[in-house]
Amino acid sequence: MMLMNWMRSIALAMCLGLCALPLCAQEPSRSIWMEDLTWVELKAQIDAGHTSVILPTGGVEQNGPYITLGKHNHVVAHASQEIATALGRTLVAPVLKVVPQGPMDKPSGNLLFPGTMALRDETFDRVLQDMVLSLGYAGFKRVYLIGDHGQSQVIQHQVAQRMTRMLQAAGVRVLHVQSYYQPELEEAYLMRQGVPQAVQGEHAGVSDTAQIWAVQPDAVRQAALLARSAQQPAAQGMSGRPELATPELGRELLKLRIKAAVDEIRRNEGTAK
Repeated sequence: MMLMNWMRSIALAMCLGLCALPLCAQEPSRSIWMEDLTWVELKAQIDAGHTSVILPTGGVEQNGPYITLGKHNHVVAHASQEIATALGRTLVAPVLKVVPQGPMDKPSGNLLFPGTMALRDETFDRVLQDMVLSLGYAGFKRVYLIGDHGQSQVIQHQVAQRMTRMLQAAGVRVLHVQSYYQPELEEAYLMRQGVPQAVQGEHAGVSDTAQIWAVQPDAVRQAALLARSAQQPAAQGMSGRPELATPELGRELLKLRIKAAVDEIRRNEGTAK
């Protein structure tokens, strides 16, 4: 009797498990990140009209003694998700995390600090091109390049133009979203908030610090941020007075950048609101 009951229990558990399988299979991931989807889920989204994709590029580099190396990657991931959500029917490809940092045979700038990783310009160009091709093979018709690093901008523009020509017959267009990277936009906003241009800094300055603080608080070492004045800024790999940054400033700066990117994409697609 005990054996019969045990067998019935096993049979019931198997039945319940098998019955649940179709239900699970019918529950697609709600993520807009490609890497969170199976290929079947991705194909279903593309077939349903989600044929636009953002290809973000970030950077791994020193950001002074108070911001972690992955600053650009965290910021561009956050921004890309917000842009895709605002556009609708748009997915986000994996972040290309390593980007150009200047000549590799004569390292300077960020490359003089431990932790900075770099690709040669021509390598970045080819990797970006191959990623765009992969997205075209998948069925995407619009690819938006969004870069958070200054040295990526010109190459992204060149790749976008070249790949649009190359994939024209397949109906694929590639856009370098240049309005996302506008240091002058951030500078003007900070000045309106009472942060003088002279103290804003550039690399790892007020704007950089504020934005990473807004999206990834653990990436900011607050004790090191307050103590950074003990050395010369250049020796620390930073500039300006980053201690003036706040998460609130960062959130507003990101809103400006995200809106600028969304507006440019909509203008380009003829869907401006």
